Amino acid sequence: MTDSVQSAAVAAVVEEPIDLDVVREIMSHFKPQDFQEAQELILAALQEVNERFGYVSIEAAEVVAEHLGTTATRVYGLLTFYADFRTKPRGKHFMLLCHGMSCYVMGSQRLVQELADTWGIADGETTADGELTVQVVNGCLGVCDRAPFCKIDGEYAGNLTTETLNATLRRVIAGSGSWKDAHH
Repeated sequence: MTDSVQSAAVAAVVEEPIDLDVVREIMSHFKPQDFQEAQELILAALQEVNERFGYVSIEAAEVVAEHLGTTATRVYGLLTFYADFRTKPRGKHFMLLCHGMSCYVMGSQRLVQELADTWGIADGETTADGELTVQVVNGCLGVCDRAPFCKIDGEYAGNLTTETLNATLRRVIAGSGSWKDAHH
């Protein structure tokens, strides 16, 4: 790790609490006619909260449960079952790392290991400085001709090696120029 990355990695992530009044406002749009309909609306409500804040805290899940007349355990169970939901805030940058068959065959496991060794993060985790969250996708992202492959902040990087992955991440975090230049 470079000195700047290493020193940034030891900083603590400050977690901003979700404004529960905003969650209550979101929930005010959900008006189920009965218990069954309320159960069917749990995922939609969680999606709205997740989209608004980037994650759903336990407290926000409790507000959803209370509004829909169900248990916090039921809501939290759904929240933690689906990979699209987060229970902690994402980092400033978000990376999907493909670990599908083509990417795996072409070396994505080395990239997963590199994230752990150099950046101190595993699937679903965020660097200590809050800069980067990674999600390893065990399905296919559909860019097999560029395996191994990742998507960072909506941009694509393919034919990755540990060196080009690290260069890409350093450029993204530094915010200098187009990060795409890092892997060409």
